[in-house]
Amino acid sequence: MQAELSRVDSGDVLELRLRESDGHKTEAGGSASLALRRGGDPEAVIPITTVRRAGDRVRADLNGLQLDDGTWDVLWVEADGRSTPVATRDPGFSISERVAYLRRPRSRELRAIRDPRGRLRLRSSAVTPYAEVSWVETGAASVTVSGLLAYTAQRDGSTSARVIARQRARSGVVEAPAELVDGRFTCEIPLRPIVAAHDPERAHNEWDLWLCEDGSQTELRLAAHADDIVGKKKKFVFPDTTLGEPAVHVRPYYTAEDDLSLLATLADKGGK
Repeated sequence: MQAELSRVDSGDVLELRLRESDGHKTEAGGSASLALRRGGDPEAVIPITTVRRAGDRVRADLNGLQLDDGTWDVLWVEADGRSTPVATRDPGFSISERVAYLRRPRSRELRAIRDPRGRLRLRSSAVTPYAEVSWVETGAASVTVSGLLAYTAQRDGSTSARVIARQRARSGVVEAPAELVDGRFTCEIPLRPIVAAHDPERAHNEWDLWLCEDGSQTELRLAAHADDIVGKKKKFVFPDTTLGEPAVHVRPYYTAEDDLSLLATLADKGGK
């Protein structure tokens, strides 16, 4: 069995469009049977009980399945109980669909992926709410960041919020107002207070960034995960700006976990 399209939509429904030449096409309303098998464990098989089929389209509801973290093989189950892995031609990635997926509250993320052998697999991972970064711009004395709330409730309309920059391993805190509209945020972080709080005894002063809606105790870490590019720390370099006396370089950067932070270093110590 091969799928031409294989995606998990924002409602955690696995959508397949089957290749008609496989000979499995049925009339609208026909039944189909799918199951998930934990990779490397032939005994760990979970049937998908709610599967609907219309012609070459299959929709399998994954809500309520008890899936541990890890990768699961998607199996096509014949009427006699025989099962075979589903193959796919679809890489399973669409940035617009990823954004739609991020904008719904959830504690578990399900992703349809294609392995190197062309088999369809489902990746399950626990997630927590965060602030997905979509744009970063360094100005003469500020850094502007925009993005959207991820895995948390989206409130319509405008809400006041703030971005909090915390000096790692030090006590410095800098706050800046953020605009939060329909679940999307924009904030201009001033750099002069960060330069003023610089500790010259520490070779690198890192400032971690958090978004907090006014009146809430929940802080969302700024990060970039939607584009599926991992290891951004070694792939993205933002321009810096230099302020203060003694001069301090400040620039945004991604951490090893793809979180967004600010890095400040003394200019006379080759801090770039």
